[in-house]
Amino acid sequence: MGITCLGEDSVYRFTCDVHYLYDIVWERKNMLRALLIALCGAMLWSPGNLAALESSPHRIISLAPSLTREIYDLGAGDLLVGVTLYRPEAARSKEIVGTLTKLNFEKIFSLKPDLVLASKDSNTKTDIEKLMALGLNVVVFEGCTSLSCICDEFERLGSLLGKEHESEEILHEVRQKIAHIGSSIKGRKPVKVFWQMGATPLVSISDASFAGEYIRLAGCENIFADAPASYPRINIEEVIARNPDVIITVAEMESDSVQALWSTMDDISAVKNRRVYSLNADLVCQPTPRMFAKGFELVVKSLYPGVL
Repeated sequence: MGITCLGEDSVYRFTCDVHYLYDIVWERKNMLRALLIALCGAMLWSPGNLAALESSPHRIISLAPSLTREIYDLGAGDLLVGVTLYRPEAARSKEIVGTLTKLNFEKIFSLKPDLVLASKDSNTKTDIEKLMALGLNVVVFEGCTSLSCICDEFERLGSLLGKEHESEEILHEVRQKIAHIGSSIKGRKPVKVFWQMGATPLVSISDASFAGEYIRLAGCENIFADAPASYPRINIEEVIARNPDVIITVAEMESDSVQALWSTMDDISAVKNRRVYSLNADLVCQPTPRMFAKGFELVVKSLYPGVL
């Protein structure tokens, strides 16, 4: 999907609407309808639905790129039978079950998974309810905007797959790396940062966002930290007024295009001092523990050149 960090459209609205269900499933009595609705609500609100699995899963479908990557990190890639179109290179041989915005329900059902993994920041509530109504075992993970949440959900995934030891080792490795980076920049003068998501429209991030965690951990100031939305639309005049020391963009555009956007705005410190950086969105927008550590390292190298 040429990933960006935007995910507001997939935020859940917990209402139960059943008119969409397939005719082949919904040709049942009212008793079955009530049962399905009850199961839907229970699964959506339960902490992982672990009790629904009588044994470790053997046929998994992952509906979120981050979960797919985490499964491989845990050494459980052989359990995957289906993934979405956007997936890590290691999953290229797996069956495609659709995109984040359009799942192929018939394909998913035909693969006979004993576990379907979804994420609140990648999949809609409607799609998940459809899968549950088909009788599939679906576990929904949080859409994390903080490192602590990412680690908690990764630990939960490890437990679900019987990979507790592997998840603990990876989390230890990640925490050590982040602590090392933190000690390397300790005492450095904080800089003001503008994080650019795109040019048309111009979108940034608030503190209530995944990328905002990078800036907080680096001890720096996000110039739009106080924005009411996680990914606020802004205008160039606001950027000029807040005068960032560093501009970081993860938009889907060529580096030359980014430089051209700001090249005439010498009133901005970041432009005047040639501190406009383009980072690979796939590296800084993947909410997995290992990718967060890699992304944090890249961000810190931009904020404090020569430190790492």
